[in-house]
Amino acid sequence: MKVSFYGAAREVTGSCILIESQEAKFLIDSGMFQGLNSYEKNLEDFGFDPKEIDFVLLTHAHLDHSGRLPKLLKNGFNGKIYSTKATRDLTEIILKDSANIFEKDLRIPLFNFADVLKTMELFQCFNYEDEIAFKNIKIKLKDAGHILGSTIFEVFLEGKKLVFSGDLGNHNAPIVRDTEFIDSGDIVFTESTYGGKIHEKREKGVLELLNTIKEVIQKDSVLLIPSFSIERTQEILFEINKFVENKEIPFINIFLDSPLAIKATEIYENYKNIFDNEAITLINSGDNIFDFKGFKKTKKIKDSKEILKNHGAKIIIAGSGMCSGGRMPSYIARFGKDRNNVILLNSYQAEGTLGKKLENRERIFINDKEIIIKAKVKKIDSFSSHADSLKLTEWVLKMNPQKVFINHGDEEESLALKKKLEKDIKDVVVPQMKNSYEL
Repeated sequence: MKVSFYGAAREVTGSCILIESQEAKFLIDSGMFQGLNSYEKNLEDFGFDPKEIDFVLLTHAHLDHSGRLPKLLKNGFNGKIYSTKATRDLTEIILKDSANIFEKDLRIPLFNFADVLKTMELFQCFNYEDEIAFKNIKIKLKDAGHILGSTIFEVFLEGKKLVFSGDLGNHNAPIVRDTEFIDSGDIVFTESTYGGKIHEKREKGVLELLNTIKEVIQKDSVLLIPSFSIERTQEILFEINKFVENKEIPFINIFLDSPLAIKATEIYENYKNIFDNEAITLINSGDNIFDFKGFKKTKKIKDSKEILKNHGAKIIIAGSGMCSGGRMPSYIARFGKDRNNVILLNSYQAEGTLGKKLENRERIFINDKEIIIKAKVKKIDSFSSHADSLKLTEWVLKMNPQKVFINHGDEEESLALKKKLEKDIKDVVVPQMKNSYEL
């Protein structure tokens, strides 16, 4: 049996692991690369023949895990894509959104809308704790607690148990349930986005959000919250809803200007059965956790223009989380010049993105025009939907594995996690891109 890494090796995006066994060839994820040189990387051949792949285990819907599924199909893949139902629904809106973006791009598209529709026909969906059988391979699904529907896959083949983390969730994240811990695993594949870092307590981030909202209300200014459409947007709405319901903030107009985030929120509302206890308790008490006084959804361009006409203090939540796409760059260009306004970063910012440049206080160019940023730029780290170093270590060591592969993390983060795990595990590997290893 052999494993090869065709993405997210010493970097965060493009997740794609190939397992070749006597029974089958299968992938864990087929994600899109993001950040520096990502367009060229996404156009490259996979490094294997998609026609030979029997199935894909899709850990969750985020673009860096699902984004090249239509390209896989275009290149000959015709197997099944195994996931939860929530992952399937979220993946569909993400891939359709990407297809729309490609249509407007003057460069060669990675895939089109028709490719997305064909890709969705390949999905076969399961619930947590279900068991999938493919020849002599047995597969189980566990809750990763990262975003709605995110999955840890346990794979039993050739007398060994392989465990694939996908992305693991942070401690005490709202809405989604906590990450499941696995009792045992011979070979473990773990993400390492924050392999060398420890998150601030979530309560600190919530307090920072609350105080920032109070600050912009007092100054009658604008708060820009760049946000990922899936999970982060819903978490922020969840927290603001509590502020409003508990009367911790006075009235303020809050705009969600992201068609994708609006669609994702509607999907979340269809899967309350897999929410955590806190969210379920609030819902059962009659609280609509994604709707509150002052909240407005802007689905159309004309609605976005209304935001600009709205005077006084306001919060604008828009994509993307790294400020490199969606409608957020235009808001930064307009409101970033005012020193009374605030840009609140609340997630990982990849190298080369506008968000990273804001975080590092570098020169900012939007549509080839330099924008002098006078607005206050803040960063909240405790809202991450990824596990930190402490949780990753605890999750891996619980299984007492013989071998661990560390991927989905910048090299520095992956090596930091390797150093921690090597105190208890002899064989820990941080793979190189396109390298293969015997299992």
